[in-house]
Amino acid sequence: INDESPIFNITVQPEGVFSVTIGEGNLAEGIPYEFFYKNSLFQCLYYSTEIGMFGNITAVNFYNNFVTDLVATPIKLWLGTTMEEDLSVSWIDPTTLTLVYDGTMNFPTGTNTITIPLQAPFSYTGGNLVLYANRPMDTQYYSSSDNFEAQTLGTNRARKLVSDSTTYDPMAPSAAGTLSGTFPKATFMMTPLSPNPIFAVN
Repeated sequence: INDESPIFNITVQPEGVFSVTIGEGNLAEGIPYEFFYKNSLFQCLYYSTEIGMFGNITAVNFYNNFVTDLVATPIKLWLGTTMEEDLSVSWIDPTTLTLVYDGTMNFPTGTNTITIPLQAPFSYTGGNLVLYANRPMDTQYYSSSDNFEAQTLGTNRARKLVSDSTTYDPMAPSAAGTLSGTFPKATFMMTPLSPNPIFAVN
C-alpha cells in the first residue's frame, strides 16, 4: 500500500505573529531582485492603507518562479517609511532607510516562498512603507525567466535600475531608473508593538 503523499513545505511562525500579504501576484517580473542583469536596484511603496496595522516587521516573503537554481546569492534589503505618496520625483533617499538584510539567500527552481528573515526587526508605526532591494554586482547574469510574482497598480509607486556594466551604489543611485506601478507581491511578518495588536481603520 502506498500511503505516501507529496512533500508539502510549510513555514511555522511563533505565536503572536501576524502576516500581511499585499498583491495578487498575477505578473512575473524581475523584482525586487533582477537576475537577468548582473546588478539591480529596486524601490517601491506599500501604502499604510494596504498594511492596515502597526508592528515590528520580522521577515518579508517574496514568491519566486525560477528556472535557475541559485544558491547563496548575495542580496541586500532596506525598509523605511515616508509620507511621499509616490516615487514620481525621485528615489526615496536611501540614507533615510534601515538596512534589514545583508547576506546571501537561496532562490530554488520552481515556485517557492522566499522568506527573508530580518537581521533586526523593523518597527512600523505608520506612513507608507518603503522597500528597497539591491542585487550587488555579480560576475554573471541568469535567465530572463527567473522572476517573482508581482502586480501593477498605478504608474509611479516603483523604480527599477539595472545594468551589466555599471555598478550602482545603492546609497547613491546615479540614474533615475524606470518608473512604474509594478511591485512584488509580498508578505510582511509582524509582531505587535505592545501586548495588544494595533490595527488601522481606514
